[in-house]
Amino acid sequence: MTEFSVSVREMQETYKVLEFQQRKCSVIFDLSCNLARVLEFCTHEIPQAFLSGADTNLRRLTEVIVFILNHLISAADPDLLDLFLRRPGQSPEKVNKGMILAPLAGIILNLMDASRDSETGQNDMVGIFASMDCPDTVVSGFQYLLEYNWASLFRGDDYLKKIRQLEKFSSLLICQSEVVELERIGYGRETDYDDSICCICYACQANAQFVPCSHVSCLGCISRHLLNCERCFFCNATVLEVLRTDVNAD
Repeated sequence: MTEFSVSVREMQETYKVLEFQQRKCSVIFDLSCNLARVLEFCTHEIPQAFLSGADTNLRRLTEVIVFILNHLISAADPDLLDLFLRRPGQSPEKVNKGMILAPLAGIILNLMDASRDSETGQNDMVGIFASMDCPDTVVSGFQYLLEYNWASLFRGDDYLKKIRQLEKFSSLLICQSEVVELERIGYGRETDYDDSICCICYACQANAQFVPCSHVSCLGCISRHLLNCERCFFCNATVLEVLRTDVNAD
C-alpha cells in the first residue's frame, strides 16, 4: 500500500509538471501569434518599410515567415502542435494552427496589394523568397498554407479570393525558385570563377565592398550579416564602412 501511495504521488507530481509545461507552451504560442499580428499590421499600414529602399527588412520578415512554416510542416505528427497547446476541455476553435497561419497569409497579401498599387520601384518579394537557401521548405510551406482548412475560420466565401491571390504568388514563387536553382547549378559547372557573383548566395551581383579589407559580396548578404556582427565574414576584420561598387549605386 505504501508503494502504491508513492506511485500515486509521483503520478500527481508528473501531471503537475506536464500541465505547467502545457500552459507555458500555450502562453508562448499566444505571444507568437500576437507578434505575427503586429507584423501583419505593419505590412498593412506601412508596407513601404519592407518594399522600398534596402531589402533588409523584407529579408528579415521573409526569414520569420519561413521559420514558422518550417516548424509547422516538419512536425512528425501533424496534430502534435494542437495536442501540446490545447488544454483538456478546450475547444479546437480556441487554439489551432490557423491562429499563426492567418497573420502569415495576411502579411503576404498586404505586401502583394501594396506592390500592385504602387508605381515606384519595389523590392522583389518573390525573388527574395526564392533566394532563400531552403527552396524546398519555402515551396512546401506555401503549399501547406494553401491546403489549410480556411473554411473553418471564416464565414462565407470571401476568403476564396484571398486564396486565389496566394495561389498566384505560390505559382510565381515555384517558377522563380526553379530559375534560381538552375542559375546556381549553371554557376557550379562553370570552370572560370566569376567574381561578379556573390559567393554567399550565388544569386545576386557582388555589388558591395567591406572597408578596409576590400572583400566583396552582394549588398543584401552584407546588410543582413551586419545586423548581428560588425566583422567581415571572410577575414573577421572589423568593418568600418560598406561601399557600393555597382555603377547604378546612388
